[in-house]
Amino acid sequence: MSYVVLARRYRPQTFEDIVGQVPIVTTLRNAIRTNRVAHAYLLAGPRGVGKTSMARILSKALNCQHGPTETPCNVCDICRHISDGTDIDVLEIDGASNRGIDEVRNIRQNVGYAASRSRYKIYIIDEVHMLTREAFNALLKTLEEPPPHVKFLFATTSASRLPETVQSRCQRFDFKNISLLDIEKRLSDICNTEGVQIEPSVLHAIARYARGGLRDSQSVLDQLIAFCRTKITLEDVNFVLGCIEEDKILGLFEAFLQDDAASALKIVNDVLSEGKTCGEFVDQLLAGVRDLLVFSSCGKDVEWATLNASLVQRYGKAFSCDTLLYMIQILSDTRARTTDFLLQRILLETAIIKLCRMESIGSLGEIVEGIAALENKLAAMDNGSTLRIRETPPPPQKTKEAVPSQICEPPVEMIKTPEIAAKNEKQTTIDGSAWDKILLIVKNKKKSTWSLLREGRFSGFKDGEITVEFPANCAFHRERLNQPEEKKIVEESVGEVAQGNVRCKFALSRNGEARKAEETPDAVSSAPQTVNAGASEPAVKRTLEMFNGHIVRVNK
Repeated sequence: MSYVVLARRYRPQTFEDIVGQVPIVTTLRNAIRTNRVAHAYLLAGPRGVGKTSMARILSKALNCQHGPTETPCNVCDICRHISDGTDIDVLEIDGASNRGIDEVRNIRQNVGYAASRSRYKIYIIDEVHMLTREAFNALLKTLEEPPPHVKFLFATTSASRLPETVQSRCQRFDFKNISLLDIEKRLSDICNTEGVQIEPSVLHAIARYARGGLRDSQSVLDQLIAFCRTKITLEDVNFVLGCIEEDKILGLFEAFLQDDAASALKIVNDVLSEGKTCGEFVDQLLAGVRDLLVFSSCGKDVEWATLNASLVQRYGKAFSCDTLLYMIQILSDTRARTTDFLLQRILLETAIIKLCRMESIGSLGEIVEGIAALENKLAAMDNGSTLRIRETPPPPQKTKEAVPSQICEPPVEMIKTPEIAAKNEKQTTIDGSAWDKILLIVKNKKKSTWSLLREGRFSGFKDGEITVEFPANCAFHRERLNQPEEKKIVEESVGEVAQGNVRCKFALSRNGEARKAEETPDAVSSAPQTVNAGASEPAVKRTLEMFNGHIVRVNK
């Protein structure tokens, strides 16, 4: 007698045997109990999750000699023939090989005849999405109003390919992927029945390899039993399935952490020399990065996810979320491009080298802040006027013809009143980086205020009042900073640098861009020509659009 594989021998025979589809089982059992069984059902979902098995169980429940019943006996002649797929009243049709209009016409002609020995004539069409458009059109009328003794059960892995007119005539059940725990439990029961010793880590590895398909996991287990006979270890799983050893995966992440490209490339060479494919290599790396990302984002209490314990324990806190996201992007792009056999190894090694050098890449926030700081420094260097508070007015200048009695009197604005003199005695001179210091102090106090203030430019200082100009499109920034709470923070920050009380005035520039306070007419007239010359370059233009910036100075 020929050998029957595990997937067929342990195929579900009752509703209780169905794994991981509780809502569907409950609905169908209630429908049988209350006599509300529909004339057509659409069973949709991924491969190996129980669609065809569910169709057979429902057929037995309806046609069992002791039924209709939600618990078919599996002993009577009808139940046994349905389980074997040989019952004359339950017709299993392969939609891929019977997809034309002629086959559907035969169904239409035969539905009028009553069942030979059962209550219902049941048509189970597997992979129904393979039928042609003409075949679907020919089936519509029969599907909508079949005879009372006819039931249609459609199974498909691609429900989106079915016409809406067909789906609307059926009750649809969407099967889901089976969880790792359910697959492990089912495989453990099979191993106990077969007398096979298996480690829990092996069950977990097989369940993850199956990716939610119970039939796939049973096929892998069958293959391992043939290889190992009575005892299966994790090394056997890696050897048979081509999985990469966990030590090498951990070694790769250690190389990423230490920027050791040489060690990482050696591991890649060892893995590929063992016959592993680049696709499998990248898939396992992606699974490891995913586990670290979930752990980094959710912490230790991740009950809903099954993570690699060894990897998470050693490197759970070694990589930031931004770094892990970058790793996933690199590996995903590599996986999508590994279709060319000649380029697979080159692309994989290139990705590994990138991952070893990734720690030199900062986060986007740090880059933006660095660009902003650099922009402010360039603006301060280019600004002809510096924020400078004088303790005393400059001495009057003497002409060559002046005599001691003809000393020029200081201007009116330079004459100190007692109040101003007392105020200025507390203030010290500030160098050209004063504006940067003010921005830094504001940033430490309140980042939202700093993000508004940084859009402005220092325009001038006069009579204890600092003027900050904003471009015409930044009216919101000025209005927000004029609010008492925000303005107080800015004035306090300026006062810390000036060592005295300073008022702040926020203004809008008339020409759309904050002008430097100390620009001379000649400089203003000559600047547009230089700036426009730089802005005409395509690379400069794209950079300005990307960062919403402007040209401060063009060096020749």
